Amino acid sequence: MTATRALRWLRSSHARFIGLILLLELVFGGALLLSVTQLVHASLDAADNAIARDTRDTLLEIGRQDGDRALASAVTARAQEESDAVLLLARADGGRIAGNLSGWPPVIPADTKGVKAKLYRIGDTDALSYTIVATRLRDGRRLMVGESTDDSDQIRETVERTLLTALLMALPLAIVAAWLVVHIIDRRIGHIAATAARVGAGEIDRRVPLDGSGDSFDTLGRTINNMLDQIGALLAELRTVTDSIAHDLRSPLTRLRTRIDRAMLSDNPADLREAIDGISREADQLLAMLATALEVSRMEAGIGRDRFVATDLAAMLIDMGELYEPVSEDQGRTLAISIEHPVTLPVHRELLGQAIANLIDNALKYGAGRMTLYLAVEGDDVIVGLADQGAGIAPEREAEALRRFGRLDPARGIAGAGLGLSLIAAVARMHGGDVRFDRRDEQFAVEMLLRRPA
Repeated sequence: MTATRALRWLRSSHARFIGLILLLELVFGGALLLSVTQLVHASLDAADNAIARDTRDTLLEIGRQDGDRALASAVTARAQEESDAVLLLARADGGRIAGNLSGWPPVIPADTKGVKAKLYRIGDTDALSYTIVATRLRDGRRLMVGESTDDSDQIRETVERTLLTALLMALPLAIVAAWLVVHIIDRRIGHIAATAARVGAGEIDRRVPLDGSGDSFDTLGRTINNMLDQIGALLAELRTVTDSIAHDLRSPLTRLRTRIDRAMLSDNPADLREAIDGISREADQLLAMLATALEVSRMEAGIGRDRFVATDLAAMLIDMGELYEPVSEDQGRTLAISIEHPVTLPVHRELLGQAIANLIDNALKYGAGRMTLYLAVEGDDVIVGLADQGAGIAPEREAEALRRFGRLDPARGIAGAGLGLSLIAAVARMHGGDVRFDRRDEQFAVEMLLRRPA
């Protein structure tokens, strides 16, 4: 069992994450170790080379000013004084004139600005490493100066051991840091998983706790909470719709049942004909209500956007005004058209026309006085609205009025299904906008905000 759990843990994202941290630590630590080592090597080599060049230049200056004998004497003196250097003044054939080497080494060129080599000084039993510079004089003789690299080599080894030790010490710290990060991530994800489990168990009001940091987990939690809010709102709307359907279907179904019962009791053909006509009208009303509800659902799902066409909205509003002018006059009302800004916009002509018709129908049913159907522009939105002199809808009941089958109490006695405003809102959202209740010139107005494409 223990081996199985260990194998499962090694396959987990935790183990992969910790392994990734260790791998990155090794890669970056190794790169840093190599870079620092190379930099130290280059700096020490440059320092040794500079010391050798300075000694050579000093000896050459002595030779130029005081002659060959003085140069040979200076080389001999320096060779005796410098315990960690090699000096050699040699003839053209490499034979020794002065210095602490028995002759010119074959591996050293007569002219070199810097080369490393292991050489035996006179009296030494072990070869030592030197950084060497050499110069051929004008008469063919050769001058060599070498600086021991023992001190530099010790510094290199110390730096390399120190960096390697630091890297090895950093690995446990990296493991601890990775474990802490995994623990923090686990805790944050645990909150989200616990919330999802409680929601799945039926606690739809449960939300992911947020810490306000604005990090990725906070953003994820906020997104999930928004999703849960939307689900909660849809469930609440579903309950409301169900209750409203039950309430609003009761009357037409009762009337249908009554007409059917009367028809069954009557033998008079005229009464039967009248009953059948009444049943047909009630059935048509029910079918129209259900068709509208289905159309609202299709729009909210985004179906129909492929049928958008560029449309002159001003001409569309004028046509709708001419269509409803006789109906308005029959009810003693007037319908005016106001075009503040002509706009051509890609829209779904049939659905937008139905929404405008609903605006006018609602104003005729529930409004009062003069009606104004208007077109305006506000920022990136095109406004299609209708204002009248009626009392309108109280601000605290606007959300209720927009729900499907949502009917305010005063409207219960008026024929209708409670789908007019919800269809208007669905059409507006289909066009990237929304519905707004406003006051326009002291009149109550319902406005569709249609977003203009960028």
